[in-house]
Amino acid sequence: MKQPSRTARRRGEITREDWVGAASEILIEGGISALSLRKLADALGVTTGAFYSSFQNLEDLHQAIRDEWVRRNTEPFSRAIEAAGPDGMDQYLAYVRVLVLDADFDPRFDNAIREWAHSAPETAEVLRRIEDLRIEQLHRIFRTMGFGARQALIRARITYFHQVGYNAMQIRETREERLMNIPLYAEVLTERTDLLGLPDPARVRAYLEGERGARLPPAMVP
Repeated sequence: MKQPSRTARRRGEITREDWVGAASEILIEGGISALSLRKLADALGVTTGAFYSSFQNLEDLHQAIRDEWVRRNTEPFSRAIEAAGPDGMDQYLAYVRVLVLDADFDPRFDNAIREWAHSAPETAEVLRRIEDLRIEQLHRIFRTMGFGARQALIRARITYFHQVGYNAMQIRETREERLMNIPLYAEVLTERTDLLGLPDPARVRAYLEGERGARLPPAMVP
């Protein structure tokens, strides 16, 4: 999180976005029990009274954090899928690209929201709505790839449940290892084997990013 400058703090120019950013980081690092007005004000270097120039109360802040989670961790997928065009495999790769390469998506934020949802019905409702949306996005992708409705739904669920479990377990692997696993996951989930010919992480990354020529197996690249 980028801290407001000393000048901004001195002038009382802490924005609503500053508060939400700091609160989101506290939530991610320590959970909802760690999020207090005093700790938040200390993190920003301001008095607690300054909080009320941006929010009515803590619940107002809590809703802003939930909105921030949707913006940061869901909208990137929607934008990427839409930008990928009508091809289902391109849409799938756009989804994977956000997961692996997009700095906007923070899996720790997902974990924090999911943990918070155990004790907050409002957060649980937002989480259910967004998870339904994410699974439906994947369902449409697999339908576009030609799978039947039930096949597409099961593949969507497996893809999403794998993502949730991967994040929750905090699997330790290098970026290079994760990139080299993508062709294998794609084979299982999409039945496409054309990624298997990509020889190294750099080529897998280029494939995900849609660079010219990167989509061809090595033997076919001019």
